[in-house]
Amino acid sequence: MTDNAKNETKTNEGGGGGGCPMKRPEGGYTFNPMAYFRGKKNPHLSGEKPLTKDSSAPSASVETVATNDSSSGGGCPIKSTNQTKAAPAPSNEGGGGCPIKQNNNTPQNNSGGCPIKDPSSQQQYNVYSQPIDPTNNMPSSPHSNLPAPFQSNSLSTNRVSSNIPKGGTDDGATWTYPSPQMFYNSLARKNKLGDTTEDDIESVVALHNNMNEKTWYKVLQWEDLLSSSEQKGELGGGIKLSRFQGRPSDLSPKAYFKHYILGHPLPFDRHDWIIVRSDTGEEQRYVIDYYYDESRAKTTAESAMPALTDREAVQSILVDVRPALDGVQSLVQRAVVMPMARRGIMSSVVKDTEFTPLPLQPTTHMKTQVQESLQVWENIQHAVKQSKQMSEPKSMVLPASAVAEEEKDENNEEVMKLSKEEAIQVASNFSKLLQQCSEARQMMNNCSSEDECAKASLALTMCMAQVVCPIQHSALSSQLNVDVDESKEKEVLEYNAKVDAALENVALCVQGNDVKVQLAKRDYGDLFS
Repeated sequence: MTDNAKNETKTNEGGGGGGCPMKRPEGGYTFNPMAYFRGKKNPHLSGEKPLTKDSSAPSASVETVATNDSSSGGGCPIKSTNQTKAAPAPSNEGGGGCPIKQNNNTPQNNSGGCPIKDPSSQQQYNVYSQPIDPTNNMPSSPHSNLPAPFQSNSLSTNRVSSNIPKGGTDDGATWTYPSPQMFYNSLARKNKLGDTTEDDIESVVALHNNMNEKTWYKVLQWEDLLSSSEQKGELGGGIKLSRFQGRPSDLSPKAYFKHYILGHPLPFDRHDWIIVRSDTGEEQRYVIDYYYDESRAKTTAESAMPALTDREAVQSILVDVRPALDGVQSLVQRAVVMPMARRGIMSSVVKDTEFTPLPLQPTTHMKTQVQESLQVWENIQHAVKQSKQMSEPKSMVLPASAVAEEEKDENNEEVMKLSKEEAIQVASNFSKLLQQCSEARQMMNNCSSEDECAKASLALTMCMAQVVCPIQHSALSSQLNVDVDESKEKEVLEYNAKVDAALENVALCVQGNDVKVQLAKRDYGDLFS
């Protein structure tokens, strides 16, 4: 594998690769990033595996509005300048037909998709072919700050500004970290939640942000030695982070050497950061490998929720930062300049530095983590392969090997079950639904026209969501009440996309609850008598 710069593109997050706070019995946490890649699925049912077969028992009342396509919520209410009151039910051939907020200048999309995309905008993508917002390198999805369909607790949508200056700006702007809700959605989308619960996310985000700040400080130490900038008094000479890329599936030459020659565990993540120097405008790529040493983990409150710039709170995350070997100059800097600076040799020529590199040789404890790191590496490769496959056009004809693999997965799938406590809660909610949504159910049973049934289906879904999906229902209600300047096309499009996404989450949440009802009736039928 090579350590080149040809893939220097933006990625979906600044923190990328993973990490999970594992709660200790005494209340503290340790941070084990490798947990993300141990293969555990996202628990849609509390403590259980995902509802991968939810199509087997959905109710007819939900099918009208539930959809598998994020671009069509089906039958959602609209606000428009021509005062249209409701939308027809989505057709199977129109791509969803979701109603949109319109003004006279809103372009029409003949495919029926919703939301309508601005054809004049040029979409940017990250390394996994996901559309991103170029202003923050985050996925440009209307879902990103909404509660996930299976989420039961509210998460903060507030974002924290980093101390990392943003390249291409002259106003002192810095990169912004994702909110806990955005981070949770990102992990869920990439199936990396593992053992991470909603209660853990605040801690996960704090650890993620702290890790990036620690990485930036090490970059500054390198640049303070290498840069010729005269901006003294500012560590690193006023450099800025231009862009970054998560490359968890690419093993750097140094990591390869440490593992295969010296017996070191593999890193659990890798980033490439490209900085720009303020004095010359020159770019420099840095390679960062992240390692985990469980023997150094703490169980203190500071390790569970570290302050943004506390470089001592989390000792178990080891960060290996160095300039990429993109030329002879970088080789000299790593092999000659930095060692001389650390030892104070020729201090009249080379500045002294407090930078401390990671040792090449693994500790005795880290040697015991080699097998686990290999399993993590295998899971990372599998996750990246799946991400790439999801972005590729699907063929109508599957090769025999692909069919065999799908059949193998289905045969190995465990039977989905609910605990007795979960079933009791499901039965209680079911009883509430029968009482509170009787009128909406009657409307659904008596509707005759397509338009009538779309409205009735939406009303029933919203009524059910108030009982079983309160945070998703609240998010949709909040979005519907957002004030939008209808003369601004971009605002209108963003509004419609977010309403559509919020409605889809509501529908999927209600559909997921319907699956739970079927499971509870199957295994605990006496609760419904």
